[in-house]
Amino acid sequence: MSAAAILASLLREALPEATVLDFGLPAGRVFPWWPGARCGIADPAALPPAEAALLRRFRLGPAGLPVCGLDAAADAALLAGAPAALGGVWPPLLVVEGAAPAALTPLLDAGAMLLQHGLTEAMAPPPGPPRGRIMLLGGSVSRIERWDLLLPAAQLGPVFGRMQAAAQPLAAALGGAAQWQIGGRTVMEQLASIGMLALGTEQLPPLRLPGAALAHDLPHLAAGPELPLGTARRLRLLLGALPARPAWLRLRLRGIDPDLGPGLFLDGLRLDAQLRPEGRDWLLEAPVGLRPDRAAVVGLALPERAPPGALLLGLEVGP
Repeated sequence: MSAAAILASLLREALPEATVLDFGLPAGRVFPWWPGARCGIADPAALPPAEAALLRRFRLGPAGLPVCGLDAAADAALLAGAPAALGGVWPPLLVVEGAAPAALTPLLDAGAMLLQHGLTEAMAPPPGPPRGRIMLLGGSVSRIERWDLLLPAAQLGPVFGRMQAAAQPLAAALGGAAQWQIGGRTVMEQLASIGMLALGTEQLPPLRLPGAALAHDLPHLAAGPELPLGTARRLRLLLGALPARPAWLRLRLRGIDPDLGPGLFLDGLRLDAQLRPEGRDWLLEAPVGLRPDRAAVVGLALPERAPPGALLLGLEVGP
């Protein structure tokens, strides 16, 4: 399930001002790759109570917004103001696995764009104004994954052109153009397709997120690019589902005492982590195996005697 990382990178170039709401939890494949995106769940009733309670703890962005679908007051405010309350020049982009749930009808009626995972021909068209369709093909030539972007008909051409323009520079940064099969065409006025497929081993961009962009369970909010830990000794971060590949998980910290080393956890299990200096900062890192079908939860534990005021500068997942 590596296509989401590539396609999100292309879409960020084509829709830099769009507000993104990824309703793919309990997986959530797109929001990790789109800093500033909100995450949510399309069918909260299907969640086990314990999982719903965990997800309700997380807050997103400088405003400390809850996970969409799990806070009745915030959800009502979002839908009541749709889409103007979301800001931005573009209509919001909603990301769903399969068909759009009925709860999103107010946003779709108001013209929201829709990014759907899977074969959408068998699904009923979403409510709202007529939309064009761009079929997005990612992954590798041996394992193709499809997403469909449904957007206002007048925007299909410009967005398609920007995605085509972004594909070659992205390929150059990920092993070189010779490692990729890139193509795109306009099938008819309201239908186009674009593909970016790895010819061999799939290359992925490293995931790098500033502390303030991370979904966290701290009681306070970030005021700058980093996430201040204050007096907290425990922190959980919601990452979303990442491609299954060998990788290193790294937290960049400042203001910690290296003699009182923190613990690093993934989905509740302590990792064999190492702490190493890098300039003024400390990197807490460990090799990890990731699940492509479930959102990862990263944990950080500081000793009780650790000094307060540490900063989480960012998180990285990569080689």
